[in-house]
This record gives sequence, C-alpha cells and structure tokens, in this order.
Amino acid sequence: MQTRMSASRRLVPALAVLCLAVAPAVAHAATFVDVQANDPQVEGDATSNATATFPTNKQNEPSIAVDPTNSSLVLAGSNDEQRQPACGATPPRAPDPSTGLPDLSDCSFFPGVGTDGIYISRDGGHTWANHGLLDDQPSWQASPYVSDGDPVIVFGPKPDGHGGFSYANGARAYYVGLGSYKPTYPSGYSPSKAPEVILVSSSDDGGQTWSAPVRATTKDNPNTFNDKNSAWADNNPHSPYFGNVYVGFTAFRSITFTGNGNEPVEVSRSTNGGASFSAPDQLSPAGNNGTGNGRQGSDIVTGPDGTVYVAFEQGSSQVVAISRDGGGSYSRPIAMGPVSDIADPIPGSNFRTDSFASIAADQRAGKTTAYASWATRTAGGGRVVVVKSTDRGRTWSAPATVSGSEGYAFFNAMDVAPDGRVDIGYQAQTAIDPKTFGTGNATINSWYVHGDGSPGGYSAPQKVTSAGSDPAATAQNNLMRQFWGDYNTLVSTATGALFIYTDSRTGVGCLAVDAYQQPLAAAGTAEPEERERRTAGKDAGTAAGTKPAPPTACPPQFGNSDAYVSVIAP
Repeated sequence: MQTRMSASRRLVPALAVLCLAVAPAVAHAATFVDVQANDPQVEGDATSNATATFPTNKQNEPSIAVDPTNSSLVLAGSNDEQRQPACGATPPRAPDPSTGLPDLSDCSFFPGVGTDGIYISRDGGHTWANHGLLDDQPSWQASPYVSDGDPVIVFGPKPDGHGGFSYANGARAYYVGLGSYKPTYPSGYSPSKAPEVILVSSSDDGGQTWSAPVRATTKDNPNTFNDKNSAWADNNPHSPYFGNVYVGFTAFRSITFTGNGNEPVEVSRSTNGGASFSAPDQLSPAGNNGTGNGRQGSDIVTGPDGTVYVAFEQGSSQVVAISRDGGGSYSRPIAMGPVSDIADPIPGSNFRTDSFASIAADQRAGKTTAYASWATRTAGGGRVVVVKSTDRGRTWSAPATVSGSEGYAFFNAMDVAPDGRVDIGYQAQTAIDPKTFGTGNATINSWYVHGDGSPGGYSAPQKVTSAGSDPAATAQNNLMRQFWGDYNTLVSTATGALFIYTDSRTGVGCLAVDAYQQPLAAAGTAEPEERERRTAGKDAGTAAGTKPAPPTACPPQFGNSDAYVSVIAP
C-alpha cells in the first residue's frame, strides 16, 4: 500500500480555537545541509533524477534511523515507486476500451510491485545511496509477500545467541511496513485473504541485506485492513526489556474506505529479535468513527526504565497507553492534550493531512521524562504544540506552541538527544491565494526548533530547507488530489538532528491535472489512491474522457517528489 489510509476517514472535530501556552524563543541558531536520500531516484540509473517520469519518480512518507553503535551509519526508507512502470503501460493495466491501446491516463499501482525503498548513508547523512526496494532482496522474492509502503525504520541491539541482547556485535535494524500477498503466489495464498498486513524485516549488516518478512499481525481476515503502522525497538541497555520490539497499527475492520468502520489501535511485540511476534494487544475500544471515537496515528517509544508509551489520536484528544511490564499489559488511554485536526486540505493546496502525534523519551538513566508533539488547528492556522510528562506519562503539561508565523504547520516529528535536548521538525505551507490551489500557488518549507524541554526553553523556528516545494508538483496515482503523504521523521544524535521529509523542489506542476482536480475538490468526490489496491490495480471512479494523460499533458518532471534529509547542528 503506497500510503496510509486517508485522514478523511478520521473524526475531524469542529474548529476549536485552543488556548495554548506559547513557548518563548531561545536565541540559538542552527546550521544545516539538506540532501536527497533516494539518490538516484531509480537504483542503478544515474540519470533518473532528471529522466524518471510519473509515477516512477514518486517518493514520500519517509523514515530515518541512526545506528546507536555507529552514528555515521544512517538508514532511511520511503514509499518509493521506483519500480512502478510508466502511466499506461500494459499489461496488467487495462487498455483504453475505446481504442484498445494503452490508457495513458492510468498511472495506478501495478499489482505485485513493491514500494518499500531503502537508502543508506555512511557519513552521518551527508551523502546517500539508493539501494532499491525490500522486494529486490532474495529473501523477499522467495516470500509470499509484496511490500506496500508506510516504512518505519528503527535500530535495536542484536540477539546475543543466549536469549538476550547486546551491542557487543553491533546493532540490528528493523524495517516495518505494510504488505499483502502477491497476486501470483501459488495456491493457498490470496490477496483477498488478508488485504493488508504488517511486515517486519531485519538487517545485521547496515541495510545491505534484509531478512524474509515476518508477520506482526497474526490473523488473516478478508475484512480487516491493518494500517497506520508504527514501531520501536527498546535500545537502552538500562531497560529490563532491552531488545524488545514493539509494532503498532490500526486495525480497520472494514476495507470499503467509506468510513464508519471499527478501528482499534493494537500493538504486537517481539522478544526474540523479530523472529516472531505476539498476538496483538488491543489498546482502545473498536469505536465507530460516527460515534466520535475514531483512533489512528499511533507512535511508540520506550524510556530508560522500559516503560512503553503508545501515543495515538482519540477523538479530540491525543492520548497515550502505557506498559510497565515490557508490553505484557497496557493502561487505559491517558489524555496528553486536546487536538483539533488541521484543515484537510490546507488552504491553498489539495493534499490530505492529519494531526498525528510524535512521542519521545529522555533516555538518560533514571530519567522519567517523556514528550509529545502534534499539529493542531488554531484561528491562525496549523500550529505545532509540545507537551511534557515528568512522571512516566501519568500527567502532562499544558500544550506549548513552538511554531509561529512561518506558515500553516503540519507533519511534525520529534526526538530527544542523548544529553536531553529536545528536537522538533515540521513543515509549513504558505499560499498566494488560500481560496484555491494549483501550480505555483503554494510553497512548503521544512522547519526546526530545539530546546531544553521547559516551556520557555525552545528556540525560534528555523528554516532547514534551501529550496521550497510546490505541492501541486505531486499527485495521487489516480491524479484526483495532490499527495504529500502522512508523516515525516526526525532522529536526534549527540551532535544534532536528522529530519527527513517529502520534498518536491525538482518537481513541476501540471495545469491539466490542476484543472482535473478542481471540480473533484469542489464536489468532494476525489477518491483515496488506496482504493486501487482493492480494484486489481485499476484506477477507480474516474469519469471517462476527463482525466489527463501525464505522458502527453504534463511536463516531464510532473509528480517528482523525493525524500530529503536536513542534517542539523543546533
């Protein structure tokens, strides 16, 4: 699955003007360099940054992780369509029924073609190499699964061979994402048997090779679409549960994408280095969106004492479920603070949004401090807020606003450095005309703040992109909306932070696609691109004769989005 399920299925509370504490700025300037992680766009093709066309040139929803035993080694991944054929290619896309020729307006996902990209840096994130897809690995080729995106990459200790874990032999990387059964796999496996599962691969050699995928969801159910995955490995040697791996997700118990489906947040754990996972624990009721109990967007972290924090959005609150026994049991959700979902779409653009939280913990021995941040809607637009707990998640401070007038803020991410510094990255959009959208109307940049965690201890926001991005240069595969993804990721180190995000600075908008999207947006009839996976890869809901053909109607760089990394020195 290329993307997490549309945020439009979630409860969107009415606009609430929140009274938020404003965090006074600390005058600490940061320096940065920003680089493309998926370089080149197509593995093995040095010219592809300039020659790849839509949808092959589409990357988004990136994840990043730093090896705790070697800060020079950084792994990243994204929803990556580098193996997707060009629009209109046949087979298996259906031809235009009126001509029998390839339908050049059909840019849908090819069934059985994976979308989990792998990128490796060996100099702390300053230069990168594209290592293709998980599906290129022999272990994946021999499996019944195809990768479907939503990557989350984390590091933990390697198993020590005696039932425990140690960094003595280095670290183990885990790549957690969505997956489904291959449509051509031998009998006994069927795509309809389990529409979407959560898969985990591990690497002990710095991302060069990856294990066969292991299921973190244990049941095949033709009606359950597991999505919105998250992951964490307990990487702190002080923890009594050092080495545990936790995988969170939402179990959408309807695959119709029409809303009103039960959708509990669940978590599985592994105590053997990802070789197997427990049956999921359900952390929330399976409430119906129509009742105001929508739950999505889980994020996981552990503290130095092994406490597991699982944050997620529940109605008009960000909440956290807590385990003190290594994931054996969890508390009922505890409110961290209020949230009013940011506008979908943000005025001036046309991509879907969410207000999912990011959670982090101070890893210093004896510390009991955790933080969470999210984007919330205010009278002034989207703003990033942060809350803090000093008692292992029992109580939380009032939200403090850390973003400002740099634009409509969205897709935040945070982490805590080894010395306790709090790092927060996010993106913000400005628009010429908020009442419309299209090529040249909006610009997105990435921003960074850092501080000591106190209400007045955060820096002023600093731009950490050297070039802006036009969201109209992106598109869903079905062309019905722009597409920016659902999240970005940040990781802290002793010397700084690495913030990875979707970036379309080299992309170009397409006036024909803008014109196609305008009436769909006005009528509210644009469909999520996820639906393509449920329709054998064919675009769904397209009005015949109205959809543009990118190969003939758009500039060559239309749709070009990349995973960019800002390497930041506070």
